[in-house]
Amino acid sequence: MSWRLSIAILLWCFVQPAFAARLAIIIDDIGYNGPLGRRAADLDGAFTLAVLPFTPHTRELAQRAHEQGKEIILHAPMSNTRHMPLGKGGLESGMDYDEFMITLRADLADVPHLAGVNNHMGSQLTQEPEPMGWVMDELVRRNLYFVDSRTSAASQALAVAEAYGVPSLKRDVFLDNIRTREHISEQLLKAIQLAKRRGSAVAIGHPYPQTLSVLEHAPRLLAAHGVELVFASDLMREASQLIAKTGTSCLAPPPKLWKRPSAQSEPVTIHSLLEGVVEFGYQ
Repeated sequence: MSWRLSIAILLWCFVQPAFAARLAIIIDDIGYNGPLGRRAADLDGAFTLAVLPFTPHTRELAQRAHEQGKEIILHAPMSNTRHMPLGKGGLESGMDYDEFMITLRADLADVPHLAGVNNHMGSQLTQEPEPMGWVMDELVRRNLYFVDSRTSAASQALAVAEAYGVPSLKRDVFLDNIRTREHISEQLLKAIQLAKRRGSAVAIGHPYPQTLSVLEHAPRLLAAHGVELVFASDLMREASQLIAKTGTSCLAPPPKLWKRPSAQSEPVTIHSLLEGVVEFGYQ
């Protein structure tokens, strides 16, 4: 095996996806509407349900969804730039540490079976590193993950989560910012294509009748595209799994096969190395 082919194989290890394409779909705002919440809980497949605290159906729907095999996360109400009311359990910009933590811990206690947290609204609070640091410090203690819903392009939430070592992701696609089945279907296809291109993606929708109607057919659609519907926590584990699998799934050539190029060798380019991959049969 030539040195050129050895490098080509190593390059392929980095560009070849380690997993089949995966898509996590989070359904926000579970809690206020009982019938639609139950419909979401009963969906077929690995959906992640984000449940609001202190609503009329919080505990009932979280329990039902858990029994139906869904993953449950806290949909934590956070202050927004439009000053829309948050209801009980709202994490407000300007709260002191003690009040903030009492509220956050009450929110976490009100929703059973939690695996993680994402933000409800939050276009203001997610821009503020200090209170987001308070959130992340608590999530580390409880071994919970965080999904940044990205309600603001200026959100600092993901960066703060990473700084605290909280397993974290951000939303890639909103499914139902326009509430028509046609638009929701288009957005779902957009999320599927992103997952296929990048290896994984996160989409967020809501328990609207139009959204649920589309999502009731989502597992079949994803299967047709070769995309696996997974919980948000499965995507959190993906990076550590990749590291664990690297030693066996794509081995580097033995050192004895590496040779220095001679002075007469033609210049090495990425194009020429990838040509070596194709010649070796990795297509």
